[in-house]
Amino acid sequence: MRSMEKFLHFRNLLRPPLLPQILPKRNYPEARKRSYKNVTVAGTQDTFEINLDHRKLKTPSGNILQIPNYPLALAVASEWQSVDKKIIPSWMHLTGLSFTIIDNPQHVSKPDIVSNILEYLPTDTLLFKENSKEDFVKIQSEEWDPIVDWFNKKFDVDVQSSDGICVQNISEETNEKLTRYFSSYNIWAISGILYGVEAIKSVILTAACLERKISTLKAAHLSLLETEWQAEHWGHVEWAHDEDNKN
Repeated sequence: MRSMEKFLHFRNLLRPPLLPQILPKRNYPEARKRSYKNVTVAGTQDTFEINLDHRKLKTPSGNILQIPNYPLALAVASEWQSVDKKIIPSWMHLTGLSFTIIDNPQHVSKPDIVSNILEYLPTDTLLFKENSKEDFVKIQSEEWDPIVDWFNKKFDVDVQSSDGICVQNISEETNEKLTRYFSSYNIWAISGILYGVEAIKSVILTAACLERKISTLKAAHLSLLETEWQAEHWGHVEWAHDEDNKN
């Protein structure tokens, strides 16, 4: 087995297990045929609802979906409007996020979600470097190091990358500072942040997006830097990369 393949394999094994009682799983409805023609958004300044023809959109638990801001309501409505003949819930990510927040099927609190986010930091994508290939080491330094440096300065912390597969030790002080930062977001925002961290396996990149240091497209690219480099040089490694590419 080549060194890069070993590195990716063992790094994935070190990812923290996400406990079902903590992680708010996406709350999708059952798949069904589209039975509506028009999708509209109605509401006031801080509460918006989605109407499918003349029926209010409800969550799987039967609650009326009430969204606290208009842009998100429009985005959810767009997901329903874009449905062709069959509703495929797993494609409707913002709808699933909204349903999960309203129904809260796992009974999670905001502190639970913040704690779950920080569980990713010791195994953050940007903190694991593969040092056996000189040209890839250079790419990592050019692409990742500036973001890690920015993160440390922005939040007054000191997280360091590792040339290997050792899990990083995150100080209590760092955890406290980042807990305060993420706790400043409301339940809607923090739930979306968790989904972002979960998708790209990086607290650092997600924070950089939140602070508009980088775009979401740039974050996705940086999170897949190893995958793209490895595929370019050695070809696709199914068992190492398929799960990352699904996200």
